[in-house]
Amino acid sequence: MTSAALADSVLGSEPAEPVSPAVRERIMAYWRDLGVVDPALAASLADECLAKARRRVGRSADEELLRRALEEVQRRFDHALAWALGLPPSQDHHPIDAARAAYLLAAERIPADRLFSPGDGASDLGVRLRKVLPRSTPPEAPLAMPEAPLKFWLFKSPHHG
Repeated sequence: MTSAALADSVLGSEPAEPVSPAVRERIMAYWRDLGVVDPALAASLADECLAKARRRVGRSADEELLRRALEEVQRRFDHALAWALGLPPSQDHHPIDAARAAYLLAAERIPADRLFSPGDGASDLGVRLRKVLPRSTPPEAPLAMPEAPLKFWLFKSPHHG
């Protein structure tokens, strides 16, 4: 018995409502757009994202299911990029945004399959991504701002001295 079947039997949950083929295909197409070449990997990732999205959405809500599944795809892709680059999870999304942009705009597209495979593929991808990450030119240097006094103009009535 698989772990999912065991969890269903123990928790007594109902079988998941089937996902429309159009929604599943949109999710798989998004994974392909992000560079996942292997169709089996794209299907597996799409199924995982749809399963997670299904837990958050009511029955027969294909538009909401699609929206939530696309959000899950983006979250997983960004997490995989962060892991490949050795970036810690943080509240600052700028490094991940820069990595995503570098990956998607790279002249030579690197297959994203490496992000989701165990081993050195992801770290190799991280090395290749670092080469195309945008760099600020010249490097950022914060400047001191001189103090400026604030003057408040109050409108006084001519009758009050």
